[in-house]
Amino acid sequence: MLEIYFTKQKRTIEAKEGETIREAAIKGKISIYPHVFKILNCRGRGHCHSCAIEIVSGTTNPKNEIENQQLTKKLIKKPNLRLACQVRVSDNMVIKTHV
Repeated sequence: MLEIYFTKQKRTIEAKEGETIREAAIKGKISIYPHVFKILNCRGRGHCHSCAIEIVSGTTNPKNEIENQQLTKKLIKKPNLRLACQVRVSDNMVIKTHV
């Protein structure tokens, strides 16, 4: 099992290799969605970009086309932004949510 540390929540959860950060967060009862997006989100399809996170440390798969399209403007200021629903866990990570 791998570990993901969420800085805002000050919690570490275990994650299986290959699952998305979103899936791991839901299992670990950590909310990655801000405000009303806790209810109104795309359920992991990458369309709403409300699960944007910042990868503080840990290696990840490269950004895919969905992330590049959804985060185009935000990536200029924060190049480490990713969508939690698109990043597969392959390493221990430190994550900043609600960015």
